[in-house]
Order: sequence, then structure tokens, then C-alpha cells
Amino acid sequence: KQWYQRRVRGTSEQAIKQFRQKRENGIISLPCQTRYLKYIESSVIAGERPEDIQLLLSSITLSNSPAFNEDGSCKPYFVIFQNGEEVFEKESTESYKTEEPISFPVSVHISGDIKLQFFSVSDILGTQEMFTVHFHTFYISSSHVRFSREMIDGAHINTFKQFTESFSVSVELK
Repeated sequence: KQWYQRRVRGTSEQAIKQFRQKRENGIISLPCQTRYLKYIESSVIAGERPEDIQLLLSSITLSNSPAFNEDGSCKPYFVIFQNGEEVFEKESTESYKTEEPISFPVSVHISGDIKLQFFSVSDILGTQEMFTVHFHTFYISSSHVRFSREMIDGAHINTFKQFTESFSVSVELK
């Protein structure tokens, strides 16, 4: 805590501004970078060291299907990493082209730093990374967590309009 107070004073937003001023290109480009700076800020303020809280990840839901395949659909394949190690993977057997939610039952225990990495599989285009969601279980205070498009690495920029404005990823935890 003392090092943090000597080096960066104020809120995470002020730290981001200071970082951008000192960094050559001035960009914190991924939503997870901002989220983790806020995690650090809350730990420093509370005087707590994050612990690897164990939770049961019971399902992951996409609000609708991103348009990654040649026909505007996606055939999701995802991998769950825990503290850098792969702990679960699942490939869908069907393609989705819908505005309706797509839910994947998971049932895996997670703790610590979590990365959900989603791909789309296509016979023509091969496997393409769609997006990733990063979070730490210590900072989760609800059994339902929703990440809006702006909070999702890869979906936040949306250069090729593969994601709707309302796209989100929700996780159910126990």
C-alpha cells in the first residue's frame, strides 16, 4: 500500500491518465487492463490482498450470436483458463445466427484470475478468435455477472461490426 501511495496518488482513473501520459502511444487498449487497475485500486483502498475465492461457474451466456462466419453466423468454441492454465474447453456442435441468447452449461470450479476465450469455427475460414473476458474471482460479489460489449476484449472495438451494440456475455456463479 505504501508503494502505491508514493508512486500513484488518487483513483484508478487518475492512474490511467498518468500512465497514458508517460506511455509512448498513450493507450490502455483493452477493457481488462482498466478492470484490473480498478481491482488494484479497490484492494489498496480496502487494505486487502486478493485471495483466490473458489466459485462454481455454472453457465456462460452470449446475448446473441456474433457474425464471424461467411454466412454471418458463429460456431462457438471456448476455453476457460484459471491462473494461466487451461481448465475447460467446449466446442459447439451447431452454428448460431440469432438475436436470442445462447447459453452454454459449464459446471467447473474456478478461482483466481479467469480468462474466457471464445473462437468461431468455420470450414472455410478456419478458427478465428472472437473475444476474451478476464476477471478475478475475489472481486465477484454477485452470482450473475454481465460484461457489456465495451467491457469485452476484442468486442469493444467492433471494427467490422461483428457484434451488435447490445452484445454481452453473462456468467452464472455459485
